[in-house]
Amino acid sequence: MLDHTAGERSPGSRHKSIICVLFGGTLFVRAFGFAYPFLAYLVGGRGHGAQAVGIVLAAFAAGWVVGQLATGWLVDRFGGRHTLIATMALAAVAMALVAEAHGFFTLLVGAAVVGMVYDAPRVVLGATITALVPDPARRTKLDAWRFGLVINGGAAIAGSAGVLLADWIGLSMLYWLNAIACAGFTLVVLCYLPSDKPRRMSAATVSYAEAFADRRMLVVFVASVATLTALMGLYSAVPMIMADHGLSASAFGITQLVDAASIMVLTPLMTPWLSRRLAVRPRIDIAAVAAAWLVAWMGLAALARTTVEFALAVGVAAPGVIAWFLATSNIVNRIAPPAGLGRYHGIWGAAVAVAGIVAPILAAYSLDHGGPALVAINTVAVGLTGAVLFVPLGRALVKSPQPAPVAEIRHRPLEAPVAA
Repeated sequence: MLDHTAGERSPGSRHKSIICVLFGGTLFVRAFGFAYPFLAYLVGGRGHGAQAVGIVLAAFAAGWVVGQLATGWLVDRFGGRHTLIATMALAAVAMALVAEAHGFFTLLVGAAVVGMVYDAPRVVLGATITALVPDPARRTKLDAWRFGLVINGGAAIAGSAGVLLADWIGLSMLYWLNAIACAGFTLVVLCYLPSDKPRRMSAATVSYAEAFADRRMLVVFVASVATLTALMGLYSAVPMIMADHGLSASAFGITQLVDAASIMVLTPLMTPWLSRRLAVRPRIDIAAVAAAWLVAWMGLAALARTTVEFALAVGVAAPGVIAWFLATSNIVNRIAPPAGLGRYHGIWGAAVAVAGIVAPILAAYSLDHGGPALVAINTVAVGLTGAVLFVPLGRALVKSPQPAPVAEIRHRPLEAPVAA
């Protein structure tokens, strides 16, 4: 747990400080998060062919899945501060290694390690918000900022700045900048986050076997993988289809910019309405309808032919993306037991990573065997599966709306929730 030995400030003030540090630090490393979007260019620029590039990207993706689950375990076992110090320090070293690597094996191992720690702040921040903010309406507002500003805003900065900096300072320096950002976040955590409270080793916790045995979390995971696979089409299927239509990389950059801008503009507008409804109970209906909305527009994006059509489809999908993320995050917050916050958020984070593996494979297969029409069909089919899966989740939540019982909560990943 995070603790403060000085009693100078109220618990609510301490919690705000912790969350502000995590928000700022996560946005910082996101804005310098060049490692993933430019990995293919780096490996290809070192003289390796398409097969080698694909294998290195797969290693990164596999590390991403394992890393989300490992981060969840670390948060529950050692606390959020220790987890961030370890993962961000390792990320700095691994990115520096990749920046200077030329051999295939070194790039492969380096990419796998970077994948493991690249997205660690996502799990820590999610578990922290759940632990420190008991009010569902306030959690929803914080999740909105986390999604709209930190995740999408940071990705937008990294994508746009990376394109400009790559030509100016080179790809290697992008990885050095990412490494420096992670090292800087490590120092911020060391200086400004209170210490994790010591663990009682005899205490029981929630294992991953128990977390996956929770049918509610299992359904959330599978439904999220399906929905996110459709959403990830923006980063896999859309650039492939745009290239087939003779559109340039800059045209794809425009669609990314429209996506990020739409989410950042609409999130504060939609949050008050969503927070009022999500404060009362888990809203399975909002999650399901939002999933169907974003899936439908991603399917239409696969049928687009011009830059304007692609950008329009992606932009109109944004309200569904926002509502789905906040409604699903609310569900995870409600079902996660205090002794397993890290693991539950780690599982949900792993859904993003798994979708990142499935989406490009599905897009490539669909394009090879049926073109954009098959991409649209498969996108809608997979995505609607995720929407439909929320139906049994609704029944499970009605039967058991509270977190799964734990015999004795013997330790918590951060601080115990208090009224904010």
